[in-house]
Order: sequence, then C-alpha cells, then structure tokens
Amino acid sequence: MSDPAPSPEPPPPNPAKPRKPPRPRWQRWLIDIGLVIGVLTVAQYWHRRNLTPADGRPAPQVTLHTLDGKPVTLADYRGKSLQLHFWATWCSVCKVEYGALNALHDSLGDDQALLAIVADGEDPAAIVRYAKEHDLRYPILLGNREALEAFGVSSFPTNFWVTPDGTLTGQDVGMSTRWGMRARMSCAGD
Repeated sequence: MSDPAPSPEPPPPNPAKPRKPPRPRWQRWLIDIGLVIGVLTVAQYWHRRNLTPADGRPAPQVTLHTLDGKPVTLADYRGKSLQLHFWATWCSVCKVEYGALNALHDSLGDDQALLAIVADGEDPAAIVRYAKEHDLRYPILLGNREALEAFGVSSFPTNFWVTPDGTLTGQDVGMSTRWGMRARMSCAGD
C-alpha cells in the first residue's frame, strides 16, 4: 500500500490584492433606505391589487345600512365629494385614525361627506357601543360582503374618494393623516 499524497498547503495570502474597505456609513444607510422603500412599495401594491380602480369609472352601487337600520346608497350623496372609509373594529391602524377622521368630519363643508363602512358590523348594537366608547362622531354604515367585494377591499383601512358626479377619483390602503385625507377630499371635489 502506498501512503496517500500529502495535501497541498494553502497558497500564501496575496499581498498584491488588498482587502476591500467597508462601505462608508452613508452608503449603507442609503442602501437600507432603498430596501425599506422597495419593501413598502411592494406591500402597497400587494394590498391594492384587487381594489376597484380609481380611474374615473363610476363607483360601485351598493346598498348599506346606518346603525339604526336605514338603507343608504352612494346615489344618495350625488352632488357631494365623498370619502368612503372601510375599517374594522379589530384593526389597530384603524384605531389610530379615529382622531383624524373626527377632525376631517368636523371640517367638511355642505358639499362633502365622510362615510365610514365597518366591515365587521354584524351586530349593530355592538357597533353603536363601540362608536360611543371611542367617540366616533362621523356617520358609520354597516358593511357587508357585497360592498367589500364590489370595491375589492381586503385590507383595512382602505379609502376611496368619489367625485360629486359619482366617479372614483382616488384610493388608498393603510393609515392616512387628516391633512392627507383633506387634500384628497379637495381633489375629489374638482
């Protein structure tokens, strides 16, 4: 039997090839910020993928009910700029927006309206209690599967803006500020 050949020794480090210095801190931050923006953009697209397009087409016509059982349609609001705010009582982001929605509602003119459509409104009495507990001062409508499907809503909060003639002019998924909502509401009136 012969002895196995000795393993070759690793080559000595090449002094002619210097080690690459680490990136400066500002470059690392720039890369990190770019990655965060990319992830948020993909997430926003993902949440909007099934929404009814806000490209000037007529808003879907659905019948909803107020907390006291009266039927409401979007046609009842012809002539007004309208924000449709889809939300759910279990949605933590929705809860952060309550103050902004109250402020928006309190600042609206006679030719504007905010309608909050609660997705989990199977028990109107529970929603009435919830609205009182959280000091919700804006109109709340009881959502239903037909409305959620008609608008393609699967994430909360989701907003649509409707022009006075009933066409969709904007949509948004996720938290909005009172100033952002107000600006979009003004654009819906144009």
